[in-house]
Parts: sequence; structure tokens; C-alpha cells
Amino acid sequence: MSKMAQGTTEKKGRETKKIPLKPIIAAAAVLVLIILIMAIEAVNTEKLIIKNDTSEDIEWIQLYFENTEEDSYDILTREAGVSVASGEKYSGKFKAQPGINPYGSFLMIQVKFAGRETAETYAGYFTRTFTGKIKIEFSDAKENGIILMKIKAGDGIFQSTKFTDCDEVQELFGEM
Repeated sequence: MSKMAQGTTEKKGRETKKIPLKPIIAAAAVLVLIILIMAIEAVNTEKLIIKNDTSEDIEWIQLYFENTEEDSYDILTREAGVSVASGEKYSGKFKAQPGINPYGSFLMIQVKFAGRETAETYAGYFTRTFTGKIKIEFSDAKENGIILMKIKAGDGIFQSTKFTDCDEVQELFGEM
């Protein structure tokens, strides 16, 4: 019996090779993941969000970095005229500070609510040039007249506060 009769055939010419799909799919998945991470990082760069969940309007707010030698760098100036109505949100960008004193800087916040005195406080301790996202949320406390300020300044995809030490809640206009 011939080889043909036994069900086998002989190939003539070139053999075709299959392209391995698993490595190509894995490489494509890694590339998509890298692009996604870069996009998330870009969205969280030099961003400022102020949310006013109080019953009062914010007339103006000022943010700046100040180091231990009292040198300062503005993020959001009072002259910028940013006001945030009750129940509203402000989103914007800021420019990273040009350099930082080796001892670090504090984030200084001055805020003026309608019918109140100006409140001034500081948050965090920034140990390097900050290029992340600052998020400030104001809300009414259960106690009469107290406004809570929740502030977080984080870097990177997961908004790490490792180099800012800025993730806290403060009471404004409370009794001392």
C-alpha cells in the first residue's frame, strides 16, 4: 500500500509557519496598559479641584506654597477672582512651583466665605516640587457655624501623599 492510501500526504515546497499569537496579544495588552497609565497620570497633573458643599458661597480663595523662610509661590491668587457658589465645583490647572527649599513647604489656604472673616490655615508638608492634584472639599459640620475643609494633595496614579503629607480634615470658624 502506498503512503497515499494510508492517509498521509507529502508536502512539496515551502512549509508554512504559524505566527505565535500569545506573545503578540500579551505585548499589545502591555502597550495598552502603559498608554492607559500615562493618560491617567496626565489627567492628575497640576490639577486643582475646589468643591463647595456648604450652604454659603465662597467669595474668594487663595492657595500658595510657603517654605520655612517665608518664601512663597502662588498656585491660585486672590486676584484670580475664583469664587465658588454653594453646591458648585471649580476645576482648574496650576503651574508647578519653580523649585523648593530643601526644608520643604506648606500649602497655605486663605478662604473668604460670604458674611464671614477670612480663614487662613495650612496643610501638608511638601518635600519636593509638587505636580499632582490638589482637591479641597468644604462642607457644613453638624455643629452650628463650623465648616469642614477636607484637603488632599497627591501625586501619581494612586494619588500618593508620601511626599506631601497632605490628607486631612480641618475645622474652619470653630471655637478655639
